[in-house]
Amino acid sequence: MNYLNLSSDYLESKGAIHTAREICQQPAMWEKTYLMLLKEKDQLLKFLQKVWHVEHPLVFLSGAGTSAFIGETLTGAFQKNWGTGCRAVSTTDIVSHPDNYFIKTRPTLLISFARSGNSPESLHTSILARRYCDELYELNITCNPEGALAKQENTNNLYTILLPEETNDESLAMTSSYSSMLLAGLLIAHIHEIEKLKPIIAKVCQMGNLILNNHLFGLKDISEMDFDRMVFLGSGPLSGVAHESHLKVQELSNGKVICKFDSFLGFRHGPKAVVNERTVIVYLFSNKAYPKLYELDLVRSVNETGAGEKSIAIGTEYDNEALSFDFSILFPDEINELPEEFLSVFYILPAQIIGFYKSLHLGLSPDSPSNNGAISRVVQGVKIYYPFAE
Repeated sequence: MNYLNLSSDYLESKGAIHTAREICQQPAMWEKTYLMLLKEKDQLLKFLQKVWHVEHPLVFLSGAGTSAFIGETLTGAFQKNWGTGCRAVSTTDIVSHPDNYFIKTRPTLLISFARSGNSPESLHTSILARRYCDELYELNITCNPEGALAKQENTNNLYTILLPEETNDESLAMTSSYSSMLLAGLLIAHIHEIEKLKPIIAKVCQMGNLILNNHLFGLKDISEMDFDRMVFLGSGPLSGVAHESHLKVQELSNGKVICKFDSFLGFRHGPKAVVNERTVIVYLFSNKAYPKLYELDLVRSVNETGAGEKSIAIGTEYDNEALSFDFSILFPDEINELPEEFLSVFYILPAQIIGFYKSLHLGLSPDSPSNNGAISRVVQGVKIYYPFAE
């Protein structure tokens, strides 16, 4: 249960019960998601063979907001495992400029990630793709059995994966829906070897539970510090996690904490200017030796020109004392056995937890932190236009 070590009565009174439960349930949802995809392997392969048999297909990973950041994490995994080009493009970009992305004569696979399956951009992207592409295949990954995407019937050119119902988060902030859809995407990228991934999934769940069981008090202490800026840095597949982490803290704090994200190398090129004495920098370290050379160099550079900021390190094999982190989550060395992209599934937990505790510290309700309704669980107010004659 855990629920971040707070009583159910307290969480109910603070409007926080859904967010707390959904953060804590994630390792269990990852295991469920793996078993579900394992069971669907043959059907999914039958669908994907159609895409793999065409010449030079375009593969798009798409979604809106948090769901779009999933694609940013997955592009490398799809390209390396499928041997085909892959792009992460948000539905919010496609809807306004479809002709910038779709190529009429190129066979296209549109992989859509959506918690509710009801956002106007997700639904309209599908409509646009069907109009702009002569040969289109659609793979929908969603959490809501009652959503419009989930209710589309599987056909020769469309396949829908419905994740465990518990992943359809009730809170405003996507937590278990995000990480479970992300894991589903990784499993699809590795679909040929999914049976062999069982020990990897077990390790991912173990690391998630390690954070939830061993680091809550430290992350809570960080959340109660006096800061109003956070910066998340991640390279390669962890850049998408940095993007999602920045949104999670920002929306759970209702914008009281302004967040930024970047890659370790990109941070030097201007964005570093945002750091001041009221900033917390979160370093999401790779488990690969080569990118970590650049990552540790950046930490040393920030320390040399520091502005009094606080820092958090998440990863393995770094010298905490020499680099002077204010808080660190140091995973056991066995994390180095994981493919780098699988770190992304549990590396999101610290930002979710900090955002949750920060929300409570600010007197907000984590389940619905937006006091003025500026943001909502399913986006509202989007008017859809058609770039073609109806």
